[in-house]
Amino acid sequence: MARRISFKQQLLFRTSMDVDAPIGNPEDPPGDGDTNIQQLPEDCLGLILDLLDPVTVATLEKTSRHMYSLIQTHQYWRRALKKLVLKHPYLGHKIDTETEEEDLGKEGCKGVYKNLAKELNLFWKKNEKFKPLTLRNDQYFCEKDERQKIVSMKVTGNYFITVLGPRTRSDLAVYSLRVFDRNTKKKINEISNLIDKPEYLAFSPKYNIMVAKSHETCPSMPDTLNIWTLEFQSDPFLRAYHLKSSGLGARCTALVLKEDIFFGSLKKDCVVMCPTRYNNKSVVRFLALTRASFCPDSFPAGAWKTDSAGDRFVKTSNGLIYEGHKVAVEEVGRVHIPHLVQLGVADFTDKWAILFSEAPKELPDRNIHLIVLDMANMSIRHILKAYEPRIAVYGASLHTQEPDVAVAVGKDGYLKVFDLDTGRELTNQRVPKPMARTNTTIIDFFGTTRFMLGSITDIHVFDLQFPLYPNPEAKLDRIERRREHIRTVSIYGEVWDMVEERNIQLAPPPGVHILDPLMQLQQNLAALNQVNQAIEANIVRPELPEEADRVEQLMVEFRAVQQRIHDLNQEMEARISVAIEAVAADLRYIFVLTNTGDIMTFDFCESSQLEENIADE
Repeated sequence: MARRISFKQQLLFRTSMDVDAPIGNPEDPPGDGDTNIQQLPEDCLGLILDLLDPVTVATLEKTSRHMYSLIQTHQYWRRALKKLVLKHPYLGHKIDTETEEEDLGKEGCKGVYKNLAKELNLFWKKNEKFKPLTLRNDQYFCEKDERQKIVSMKVTGNYFITVLGPRTRSDLAVYSLRVFDRNTKKKINEISNLIDKPEYLAFSPKYNIMVAKSHETCPSMPDTLNIWTLEFQSDPFLRAYHLKSSGLGARCTALVLKEDIFFGSLKKDCVVMCPTRYNNKSVVRFLALTRASFCPDSFPAGAWKTDSAGDRFVKTSNGLIYEGHKVAVEEVGRVHIPHLVQLGVADFTDKWAILFSEAPKELPDRNIHLIVLDMANMSIRHILKAYEPRIAVYGASLHTQEPDVAVAVGKDGYLKVFDLDTGRELTNQRVPKPMARTNTTIIDFFGTTRFMLGSITDIHVFDLQFPLYPNPEAKLDRIERRREHIRTVSIYGEVWDMVEERNIQLAPPPGVHILDPLMQLQQNLAALNQVNQAIEANIVRPELPEEADRVEQLMVEFRAVQQRIHDLNQEMEARISVAIEAVAADLRYIFVLTNTGDIMTFDFCESSQLEENIADE
């Protein structure tokens, strides 16, 4: 694929401009003839302000009186409040965007924004007098049939999506998707009778699109992206897009969707990052999705046919396109990766894309690497060693406030921060080990990266903060950065009511001989213990130099077996007990899904005073 030329090169090529002035370096200090941001016209400055986050604008206000008055004239803080309510409608009762600026007091809209951030942060922080309100299965999104349980969930802005599957091993293995509106607290869409469990769910509220991966059972056939409408309509299915590969069937490992993102100088409605792996290598595709109408007039190149139901369609290399208002898929970027990519971990912006490698077992170097993609020219910028072999990466995200920083957490419990521009690791700190990929969620909390890590019954909340404009020394070693463990919430008090339900779910189907569901795990554990003892018996002090290599190899195998025994013990504990299955969060709530299908909600705007409760008792 051809390299994309920069915007400046496109401009010079299309306008035939000759620029005699030397190319400036943005890192150089401003000179006498340089344009200052304060010299820009107000409308230009307004466009710039709309692209900045509130933390940056608050700092910019302090630079001069002129800049402060420009920001007030542009009514940035009123716009910021409206954007906040649009993105987080559950905060609407705390913000009145219709009140005039003069009636909001001395600080105006900025004060309302600032106080809201302070109040929410106060509730999230460790506090002996405050405990978030905990609800179990009392919410509108817990709706399900008696033979179903919730197996996955997704929360963003105004929508709550649940994936329903079989409640026990005796029930029919079909799945359904339910979409709930958080404003009206009603179900607005349902997609049922899905044979494959929808994985890596992503959706766009603005453009009414929902995407999920459907796993192909045939090993030689590629996976399929199923695309539906998010809100209800008579025919919600839009398209099935097959992921082609040049070898055996491509396996999709993640889906990340971003709205209104620029690719070069073109703005795309929705772009889906779709890493796929095949034949010991991988490719990352960027697919632009656009709602479009298909008919013989708009798509004359295809040979239109009619199916048995009377619907007209055209056959393409990526699947069938049916007539009507569907979705057009355009591949706007592709990068080949010389490793297998990890499952479920990826993120991208208009500047960077990140994902993690998982080297094949045959290779001597099996370290887990962070792969940094430069979106400007669709190429690999860095491949950095991130974690030791066999460590799964459970969460990764690009920092919203600092565009060149990525944060990640691994199965071993190491929280790491990477500088994408220079390609190096900035920090490496221990946190509680997450139990699974879905037990990790990362959100932007007013310019701070907030981590939620779920162990078996606890959710640990961390803040990762950076200086907005660090001095040169701090930029080199990040002295000013701060990682803070701000709160732990737990489902432990509610677990005992769910144990009986877990035993019912693990019971075998009727007519099948009753077997302990842990028998296979116990057999594996016994076999590993025997291997462990055999290796330990052979590890003796080497009497000859040539025996040292053999003993070292046995030690490596010994450690690997010990790790596997530890993993199996954890898996056994998770199978027989109630454990956290998935964690989702926004600025007010933490939602926890357990392996029994129960959803626990922690509400940080509703509290119970611990001291009052103790006094009452």
